[in-house]
Amino acid sequence: MILDTNVVIDLIDGAGSADFVARIAALQSRHSLVVNEIIFAEISSRYASADDVFELLSALRLRLIRLSLVDCHRAGAAFGVYRREGRSRTTILPDFLIGAQAEGQGWPIVTRDRKGFAKYFPKVDLIDPYEGS
Repeated sequence: MILDTNVVIDLIDGAGSADFVARIAALQSRHSLVVNEIIFAEISSRYASADDVFELLSALRLRLIRLSLVDCHRAGAAFGVYRREGRSRTTILPDFLIGAQAEGQGWPIVTRDRKGFAKYFPKVDLIDPYEGS
């Protein structure tokens, strides 16, 4: 199960309610929670070094799982659909890489942004940690 950057930031900042924290703890008791190098990069601006980010991930009990080339290809294919729909963004969006990896691994995504993932990765289960079980 992969955590989207917005959920990791909420964990770091302590922004979630007690229910949010309990839901993440419940997920963590049943599943390995992971991030990839895209999420690592997105949270890195808050820290002085990569070692600091690794320490944070360890403290949160999050594993770093790298993207495969197949994941990258899947992301590129989804991004191609996005571009053919007339979208103006010309560089790949991080969510395409996160969604592609989740789809390839069969992982749900824990995110506050279900709409964006649902459109391009409809096979992926999406979990909003702010909603009830």
